[in-house]
Formats: sequence, structure tokens, C-alpha cells
Amino acid sequence: MNILYFASLKESLEIPNEYIELKKSMTVGELRVLLIEKYGDNNFPSNILCAVNQEIANKSVQLKDKDEVAFYPPVTGG
Repeated sequence: MNILYFASLKESLEIPNEYIELKKSMTVGELRVLLIEKYGDNNFPSNILCAVNQEIANKSVQLKDKDEVAFYPPVTGG
């Protein structure tokens, strides 16, 4: 599965994307936990946004190995 990182998350991790091979069925929430274990919870706070195949996804969305998953921090503006 291809994972994309955007904005300050990309800067913090110092990588724009990475590939993770799914060994078992996994939800977005479980992937987030895996990434927290790898990169720390400060990079994946509870308000981080996720899209699967370019559609906003919640933590219960089931992932497939060919999916494109994007994580990005919430955007504010004025």
C-alpha cells in the first residue's frame, strides 16, 4: 500500500511517501497505530486527516494492499 504524507507531516517525517506491504487485513485506525509506533504519536495526533484512494476516510475503513492512503494535518485559514 502506498502511503503519502503532506504539509507539515511530510516535513516532520522528512519523507513524502512510503510503501508498506499489508500482511493482514487492516483498518485506517490500525494503520495509524502502526505509524505511531514507527514515528511517534506527535506526528499522528487524533485530529490528523486521512484519505483512502482520494476519498476522506474514518478509522474504520478497511484497507487493501493496492490502496493509496494519504495523511495530512488539518488545514486552517482565514
